[in-house]
Amino acid sequence: MEQSKNLTPIKFHFYSLGFTPFKGSNEDHNSILKDVITYISVQKHAGKGHLIDRNQNRPQEERRELFMTSAIIMHRERRIRCSIALLRPGRVPKLKPVDDYKLVPLSSIGTVAEETHFFIDFSRNKSVICVEYNHHGPRISDIEYYLRNVSYQTLRKSKATEVEMFMETSIDDTLRNLKNVLNMDIKIQPKNFVQMDKTLVGKYFTGLNNLGNLVHPKFLKLEALFQTPGRAYTSSEINNEGNKMFLDLLNAFKTRPYNIDCFDNFVVKYEDVEGKEEVFNLLKGKKEVLKEVNLKSIKSSRQWYELIHEEFNEFMSDL
Repeated sequence: MEQSKNLTPIKFHFYSLGFTPFKGSNEDHNSILKDVITYISVQKHAGKGHLIDRNQNRPQEERRELFMTSAIIMHRERRIRCSIALLRPGRVPKLKPVDDYKLVPLSSIGTVAEETHFFIDFSRNKSVICVEYNHHGPRISDIEYYLRNVSYQTLRKSKATEVEMFMETSIDDTLRNLKNVLNMDIKIQPKNFVQMDKTLVGKYFTGLNNLGNLVHPKFLKLEALFQTPGRAYTSSEINNEGNKMFLDLLNAFKTRPYNIDCFDNFVVKYEDVEGKEEVFNLLKGKKEVLKEVNLKSIKSSRQWYELIHEEFNEFMSDL
């Protein structure tokens, strides 16, 4: 019982990653990836770091500074062990001593940071990333932004990156089988509209965005019902506008996955082409591995990798 109290549930999710080289370049995805990781490793060994502010072009937003803390290529396994840190702005936290009920200020030796561990398999044409889910730390959208910034802005190796989330029910399947949206349940923090595609905000969320700016709630919730509960309907009652909104959002999640991080809840009930009612849950539909971990016992990136190594192998073998 005492041992179970020390265990923390840690989730891992899976994504594909691809670099798009400049036209006429002889580079391919794997060579660009290795150049990016090599650059980061050289910087680290020289006692430097590559710090990027994801919000540098958004002066109204607080800084979101990221830097890679570890990048180790395992050539034999064709994998890379990585970690990335998010510097935490705002109020400095305090510590509670083990044997005393008081709070002690942290010393001013540095900046508080949240770290996310992730691992890259580059044995295929597109890499697969296994990412630790850290609510307060960097997300996949931060990782994608960081790698793209290094490959494009610093090394001039690629013009774009592509990231796609692996899901239990694929977005492609939902796109193919959708007949009619029945209802939507969406929850979002107002500050996240800044990270979302402007076209999506302007087309579907202008009212919510304006309300958020006006009254500053912690969350906004949109519930849209396209059917009367318990009532049968005919094909003539299909809501084309609701379908179009759902399809636009699905395509945004598929082609620009950073939009996924904007939502705290996204559940859509719909009828498929065979007349069955289905549920698309964006956040609970991810391919996921859950591990119970004693965080105090993990001291290195190698131990983080060993924690998920077997499940990562199984995932790759099923692709």
